[in-house]
Amino acid sequence: MGTLPDTRLGRTTSFDMSAKQSSKIRVFLRTRPTSNFAQDMIEFIPDSNNINIHAKKNEKRGVVNNQLLDWTFKMDGILHNASQEQVFETVGADVVNRALDGYNATIMCYGQTGAGKTFTMTGATENYQQRGLIPRVISAVYQQIEKRVEQSVSIRISYLEIYNENMFDLLSTLPEAFVGTQAMTIIEDEYGVSIKGLACT
Repeated sequence: MGTLPDTRLGRTTSFDMSAKQSSKIRVFLRTRPTSNFAQDMIEFIPDSNNINIHAKKNEKRGVVNNQLLDWTFKMDGILHNASQEQVFETVGADVVNRALDGYNATIMCYGQTGAGKTFTMTGATENYQQRGLIPRVISAVYQQIEKRVEQSVSIRISYLEIYNENMFDLLSTLPEAFVGTQAMTIIEDEYGVSIKGLACT
């Protein structure tokens, strides 16, 4: 799917480790139509949460060939030209509640360059409505904490980017923060997997 020309498809995957849906991975497709959107190649079926991909036949292969031209993918939801608010309500809101209930939760965006992963996760600064999942989730966490007066909650934040197989600590933005610091490495111990050297505030 990542090799289709100018389709601007991005997948938002929500990992939900709840008691009811143990290790259930939910996959949502978010699309951002452009002027060159491949309408003849992509077919959405929102009622069944299916997406059909129809490739054009490669005439250079001759008249007789076994080229696969059609694919169907089943999603948990299709967010076609959806607002940031719709994305949060569909993907992020339930993850916040379950995380505060004590379950591990992860939201991950995957897609080709230009698909809108950064916009989905962080949003834009033009106006308040363009906030992405990260600021919305943080806001929702604090709102939920205020309602759960019987709980004692501690919050720690790290911000890591992996680009071209290199890790970047996005909370250590000042040049002096890198002086004398060791490279970040992935470690695994009795508490799970973590990043050694990653800033945590």
